[in-house]
Amino acid sequence: MVKKLHLLLLTATLLLAGMRLTAQPVTVGGKYHTSSEVQQIMNQLQQANPSVVKLHTITSSPGGEPVTLLEIGANLKGVPAVFTGANFEGNNPLSTEGALFLAKMLLDSAKYRENMKWYILPNPNPDAAKGYFAKVRYGRTVNDFQLNNDADDATNEDGFDDLNGDGTITKIRVKDPEGTLVVSKNDPRILVKADPSKGEKGEYKIYDEGIDNDNDKQYNEDGEGGINPGIGFPHLFPHDNKEAGLWAGQTPEVFALMKFMYAHPEIAMAFTLGNSDFCVAAPKGGRKGGASMQNIKVPARYARMLNIDPEQSFSMDELIEIVKQNMPAGMEITPSQIAGMLGLGAAVNPLDDDLKFYTKFAGDYKKFLESKKYGTDRLEAPGDKDGSFELWAYYHLGVPSFSMNLFTVPKVKEEKKTDSAVSLDDVEKMSADEFVALGEEKIDAFLKANNAPDRFTAGGIIEMMKAGRVTPKQMAGMMKSAPKKEKEGELSERDKALLAYSDQEWEGKGFVPWQKYNHPTLGEVEIGGYIPYLESTPKPERIDSLLGTQLPWLLHLSTQLPKIAISDKKLTALGGGVYKLELFVENTGYLSYPIAMGQRNTQPAPVIVVLEGDIKILEGIKRTPLGPIGGNQVKKLTWIIQTDKNPEIKAIIESAVFGTSEKQIKIAG
Repeated sequence: MVKKLHLLLLTATLLLAGMRLTAQPVTVGGKYHTSSEVQQIMNQLQQANPSVVKLHTITSSPGGEPVTLLEIGANLKGVPAVFTGANFEGNNPLSTEGALFLAKMLLDSAKYRENMKWYILPNPNPDAAKGYFAKVRYGRTVNDFQLNNDADDATNEDGFDDLNGDGTITKIRVKDPEGTLVVSKNDPRILVKADPSKGEKGEYKIYDEGIDNDNDKQYNEDGEGGINPGIGFPHLFPHDNKEAGLWAGQTPEVFALMKFMYAHPEIAMAFTLGNSDFCVAAPKGGRKGGASMQNIKVPARYARMLNIDPEQSFSMDELIEIVKQNMPAGMEITPSQIAGMLGLGAAVNPLDDDLKFYTKFAGDYKKFLESKKYGTDRLEAPGDKDGSFELWAYYHLGVPSFSMNLFTVPKVKEEKKTDSAVSLDDVEKMSADEFVALGEEKIDAFLKANNAPDRFTAGGIIEMMKAGRVTPKQMAGMMKSAPKKEKEGELSERDKALLAYSDQEWEGKGFVPWQKYNHPTLGEVEIGGYIPYLESTPKPERIDSLLGTQLPWLLHLSTQLPKIAISDKKLTALGGGVYKLELFVENTGYLSYPIAMGQRNTQPAPVIVVLEGDIKILEGIKRTPLGPIGGNQVKKLTWIIQTDKNPEIKAIIESAVFGTSEKQIKIAG
């Protein structure tokens, strides 16, 4: 009887334990997770959704950590996919939390994964990500790849040193006759550039906290780790930056991810959670390319086709006219097509047609945030970096690539202007006549109060308003988005914001006060400065609200992908068993396929329309490339076919991105 009772109790205990195990919900957010915890959460998501989620460990980091991505929609075939990567540089732990949060959102609601697959990579740089949890923090971005930055006989021998023992690496300031910095008159915590024109002489030099471990007169030049995967991709690979490695894809995290992306041509859109922000503002142009567009020589094989001299040089405009003469009437020829055909160097700036959708979505995103009552008056996100994933995805894969910065520090609200100065918000609401009626004196005060560039004068603005060349709203918008020149004698906007944020949100602990220290080689110095991660990483209690407010925008963007299908057909009998077949292929999505950059580099797999059946094609081909198709557009394809058997033929759309679909076409007698 006792044995039976023990058996019953044991069985009940095991059942209860099993119930607790299976009922335990997967929780994300609320804290920053270590790499092992991130891996554990991904395992839990897979175990809770075994038919939907698959894990892919694509490589191991140089430090031996797994680099794993989630496939959400593993049960789906022949559907487009969205890729999301986070925290490539390893110094933005909030973005890793964002990737996990996004995965949980998708699994909690099936709406945004109907007929769409998601690949999510929360932690592509686990070696650097562990820096946030280290005993001594310094904003690490490099992995454990063995790299000898200073090209001597040792590796990793001169890293940062926590000299004051506070657990953070900040700065050393030291008085030096060759110094170029002085203490700011506005805040003694900040060093600013000396202005010789005002009689100022530099007093300080500044270094990262540490000592010259290898006695080579340099400080912290060969620290822990080696390569930053966040700048290790091929587009504009920064060869002069030692942290990028010797070549693109040298480090396994980058190489494995590129291999994975090319092996999955269904990826039609890419999101990057990290430091830059293409959601708030379109990718910036202005980079100089290496190819001359005014002195172009045409390779011999193309010169023969165009009947021109391969030794002669042409301008781009001249080449466009030559190519037009050799193409069907009405066919548009663009500079990007010529550049792509002739291989005139890499594209380094976003194409105009793509900037249209980037600009539209940026405007929509701001309205979206306003509707959520989310303050957007914050420091501008750092710009995209050469060699970054988000640039590679756009320029090389030719897909829409959006980045999102989940947190920057709020700007300091300026004191209210006096009545003599009109605010930007006031001007935005005015008509041109109302603005002109302010008069030159008030307009001049407005321009000065808002730190307008010197070229903006009251008289010039009035003339532009009267001529209708600019509206008050446009001018206020330009002034808001333009880089602000620092007002004379004031702290920079960044320093104002960071100091205020440190004082208000971190009780002053975001800036280590300068303290004297007797340095072994520099002598008497002071140690202090901003703590690592201050700009990018808010307190854990803010994680959920930041992610819950902003990440739904990525779900919305995913709905803008192209949707391509045969919408209609028309069959016209021409006599003698000959027919004219017209197929109408429709893109009901907002975005074109491919986008302009994809057309230029011909990277996304083409959509092919195939005819199958007992027919003879007299005009046209069996496998016809659809070519570019705009958003919300219809494209017509035409064949002349012959048959005497009245068969049923199939029109099939084949696409590596959109899968396969078909339409039956009956040829009646």
